[in-house]
Amino acid sequence: MRSDTSNRRGRFIASAAAALLLVGGITSIGLGLHAEPSAPQGNSPASAQTPVTSAPPVPASASASPVPTALNPAPAPAPDAALPASVPVSVVVASVGISSTLLQLGKQPDGEVETPPGDPGSPAGWYKDSPSPGQSGSAIILGHVNSTKSPVGVFYRLRQIVPGQDITVTRSDHTAAVFTVDTVRTYHKSSFPTVEVYQNADRPEIRLITCGGYDPASGQYLDNTVVFAHLVSSHPA
Repeated sequence: MRSDTSNRRGRFIASAAAALLLVGGITSIGLGLHAEPSAPQGNSPASAQTPVTSAPPVPASASASPVPTALNPAPAPAPDAALPASVPVSVVVASVGISSTLLQLGKQPDGEVETPPGDPGSPAGWYKDSPSPGQSGSAIILGHVNSTKSPVGVFYRLRQIVPGQDITVTRSDHTAAVFTVDTVRTYHKSSFPTVEVYQNADRPEIRLITCGGYDPASGQYLDNTVVFAHLVSSHPA
């Protein structure tokens, strides 16, 4: 069990990280890239976002709901369930086939969060000024919905995630932090709720973020998709 002093220090660090995010003026995350118009075959989700391109987007099936309905959040873990700081090295959402190593992302000169590279096969990234996954607070992980040459990016299937599914983050201290999804939400970039998404939680939580809402008229993604989840367990990795 962690001492009270250690817990207070972790909460302070997490709060400071949130302050940096808010002061930086972040209102949305630009994670949509220009891509070729071809779509993947097989079991690709009908609800996944279309790549940004001047060609007509791949039509979406009406069989998938746009945003999963949230379940009642599970009780917060006990205070001693929070983990010490440790750099995350990978993220897996086995239920939808997401698996990625993690880069460390900082801030751009204009104060906004960096985004991962857009090249095909590029991994997702952890914003290093947010708490590390498993610490008390809200860890932020960003990934592209597509790539510069493909409609499929690392977080192409993010919108398939539904409440109750697990997200596993492996950390450099050889622990795996396991999170359960509480809800998946879509926000228009022009009204992105910065405080709601980035504010620090009083328990270990995680946010997975990508683009959504492709607009064929403008060739742009208009929305951000955000997955909210909380820590439920950890184990040796």
